[in-house]
Amino acid sequence: MALIRYFALLSILIAIVIGCQPPDCKNVDCGTCGNACCTLMWSFTPGKSAADKIYQLMVTNFMKGGADHRYKFVKGSNLTTFKNPENVQYLLQAIHRTKVHKYNDTLNIAIYKMDNSTSVAKGFSISQIAGAYCDHGQNYKNLVGFVKGLGTEYNTNRE
Repeated sequence: MALIRYFALLSILIAIVIGCQPPDCKNVDCGTCGNACCTLMWSFTPGKSAADKIYQLMVTNFMKGGADHRYKFVKGSNLTTFKNPENVQYLLQAIHRTKVHKYNDTLNIAIYKMDNSTSVAKGFSISQIAGAYCDHGQNYKNLVGFVKGLGTEYNTNRE
């Protein structure tokens, strides 16, 4: 019985040590996507050519590593020449390496043109490690931390 309590306590301590490092860890996901993940939407109103400006800002920020210098830009796609029902203008993908134990999470972002001065970005983050059932808020933190680091005004909502 003592051995069971020991392993239970050890499991709790490990979860605390490798979990999301505050701030922005308040939205925990436990297997929504068959693994830990998070989806957020942001609206931006930077003025004329909003989608283009937000895309360039995000690419530049990813290439610099983001605010915590642990983001890695993978690829961006320009869809402005294609007709699509949701008016998606750009797609982005990046990898975020967590602070503790260097786990990697994949971020996918779609940027939609709402009108000439407003765009919406839908971001999705998923843990790359198989069996990441509960993420201690890490995927939410990946998305929020990146957008906060853009240095531009936005509104957000969790999907």
